[in-house]
Amino acid sequence: MDGVGISAARIVDRIGGPESWTIETDVHALILHEAGSYHRLETWLDGRRTSLGDPLPGELWLAPAGHRYRARAEGGAVRYVRVAIDPGLLPVGASARPLAGHDDPAMAALVHALADGDQGAAGPLLALIAAAIDGAPAARTPARAAHRIDALLALIEARIETPLTVEELAAEAGMSVNSLIAHFARATGRTPRQYLLRQRLRRARWYLMNRPLSVAEIAFATGFSSHAHLCAAFRDKLGQSPGEWRRRFAGVATMGET
Repeated sequence: MDGVGISAARIVDRIGGPESWTIETDVHALILHEAGSYHRLETWLDGRRTSLGDPLPGELWLAPAGHRYRARAEGGAVRYVRVAIDPGLLPVGASARPLAGHDDPAMAALVHALADGDQGAAGPLLALIAAAIDGAPAARTPARAAHRIDALLALIEARIETPLTVEELAAEAGMSVNSLIAHFARATGRTPRQYLLRQRLRRARWYLMNRPLSVAEIAFATGFSSHAHLCAAFRDKLGQSPGEWRRRFAGVATMGET
């Protein structure tokens, strides 16, 4: 759907093996993942890692105009909505908080509405994006520390099923605990514990959508201490049980409708 300064289109993308792509345009590109799955999607913004892990239905990424957004995936087939936004409608400062794997049902609903032809969704959508990217940390992470955090995010993804303490993560990064927490928050907007829980829940949701495993098996595979621990985290962060989430998104991994 095209409007003044903003347009939306649904796109199906299929890749048969490892592939990288770059977005560098004079308009903002907001991407909403609708269905299907890339395998091991990694994204960077201006050389800094912004997300790692297979995308989930409803997650959003923003590639701001004038910045270099890069992505890599091992393969897969997905359907997504790409919204092109004139920068005059949405100022994005150099230190704005990145949107990557962003989970906001209200924003996703507005993107769907825009793609379905409702131009009245444009204003509220722009307001939600502006609010989401506001309030970034005042200081950027120094390059050396950012490199260590980038490696740490990959380590967390590779060892998501194992117990990981903040002390162990600090040792891996060669930092003190306090230094790690400060640099990690600047780089990701989250503490190490918050980030680790988020990634475990993302992996658990991917398993629920893509693998015929029991909730207890998924809990074990994603680093939760028990079936009850995973269920409690789901309720607290997502407002539903793992079973409810699985039923809601049944078929989405194979490009079915939500």
